[in-house]
Amino acid sequence: MALTAPHIDRPVRPLAHVVWQTGYQGGEGRGIEVDPFRRLMYLRQHMLTEATAAARRNGRTPRVALYVCTKASAPDPGPVFDRLRTVARVRGMRAGAEFTDATAPTIPGRGGGFMNMLEHVQHGYADGILCISYEHVSPDLEEYEEVLRSATSRRWFVALAAPETGA
Repeated sequence: MALTAPHIDRPVRPLAHVVWQTGYQGGEGRGIEVDPFRRLMYLRQHMLTEATAAARRNGRTPRVALYVCTKASAPDPGPVFDRLRTVARVRGMRAGAEFTDATAPTIPGRGGGFMNMLEHVQHGYADGILCISYEHVSPDLEEYEEVLRSATSRRWFVALAAPETGA
């Protein structure tokens, strides 16, 4: 799996500007949803920017827990963790504990590695998580969005090595 440029997680426009557009057809208004991958990417980038800025304001380098779902990548997570540590270093983050699951994650039946990682972050040992792609969090977009919104409400972040894409 090829990684994209390390500057993927950068500040973006406020969410309100991209989530909904209004169109009129026959005099009636209808909401037109922006591409769900783009909407989720903006949500994730917004919370990533806020959380990393808060860590830096407090004089800390943002800390990330690394997570790999081996079913979503390769059976041996070692090379994937190496890539994630490189991505974290390039983005100015400090890579910490590594967590893995051998099966695709789903809510509510999360794998033990994912649940342990969430506990690690929620206890303050990391400011967020870093994964290769959104599929490592959940291949289901509704579940993925649920994790993003939970992270936002608890003030941690999800960082990805590759952005969300519909391709």
